[in-house]
Amino acid sequence: MIYFTSDPHFDHDAIIKFVGRPFKSCSEMNRKIIKNYSSVVTPEDTLYVVGDFAFTKNRNRLEEILKKIHCNKILILGNHDRFNPFDYVDAGFMSAHTSLNVEEFFLVHDPAVATVVKDKPVICGHVHDLFLTIQKRVINVSVEVWDYKPVSIETIRDTLRLLNM
Repeated sequence: MIYFTSDPHFDHDAIIKFVGRPFKSCSEMNRKIIKNYSSVVTPEDTLYVVGDFAFTKNRNRLEEILKKIHCNKILILGNHDRFNPFDYVDAGFMSAHTSLNVEEFFLVHDPAVATVVKDKPVICGHVHDLFLTIQKRVINVSVEVWDYKPVSIETIRDTLRLLNM
């Protein structure tokens, strides 16, 4: 199964207050998001992280976090993803991209790109809880709008179908 998520911001203390996340500490946030991911994805699944995975400058720490998420992981780079793409692959992502086509969707971190992508639905992050969908073809997979869990491609398809009725 294919899943999407964005903006977990692992190890980012300030994100809790910045977007009003319901956690008392960064370590609690990290544990809860990893637990939520583990409750949804299996080792056979593919999880597309649509940006801002972790707020760390330590590559070993990045690797520690990735080892706790048991599935195939592909990264779409976000504005807070600080390493070069090869470091992300070495740490445990299968690949890292600035944008990517996945089935009928275009994945990119910043939804502003949707203004130039007119021929397919866009899956984004970056905006945290600002919106779930916009223009009936852009869907936000930030953790805040999906209860801090990955969302399946089928749920994305169903959501877009409902919006376009």
